[in-house]
Amino acid sequence: MKGKRSVLGLFVVVMVLSVLWLSGCSGLAASSREKISKGDQALTEAKGSNATVNAPVELKAAEDKLEQAKAAFGQKDYNTADRLAEQALADVDYARTKGSSEKVKKEAEAIRQNIKNLRQEIEVLNKKISAQGGK
Repeated sequence: MKGKRSVLGLFVVVMVLSVLWLSGCSGLAASSREKISKGDQALTEAKGSNATVNAPVELKAAEDKLEQAKAAFGQKDYNTADRLAEQALADVDYARTKGSSEKVKKEAEAIRQNIKNLRQEIEVLNKKISAQGGK
């Protein structure tokens, strides 16, 4: 009787530990799945922005890491999938920021060029006015 109890007790402990382990794994899998999904969405948005033109290398790095995260997830390596998905999100954010920054720099340069052109036109007009005797 005592032997059956210890076997039953051991069985219960093993079952409880198995349930805890499985619930931990499923939680990590859900977390990884969510991060990969967010990465896909962020990547899609970034591809529709200036990042494709102004930060293509950074965007490609994010895309590669996201693909690696998906592969790790498929192999049930949830820790690696989670880490790579987080890195991909960070890379996408960097690419978007760099893309926006480059766009602003280009717009600022265009404004500087317009100001330079206007100054030259003003100088030409001033010279014409001076040559006409201030009329």
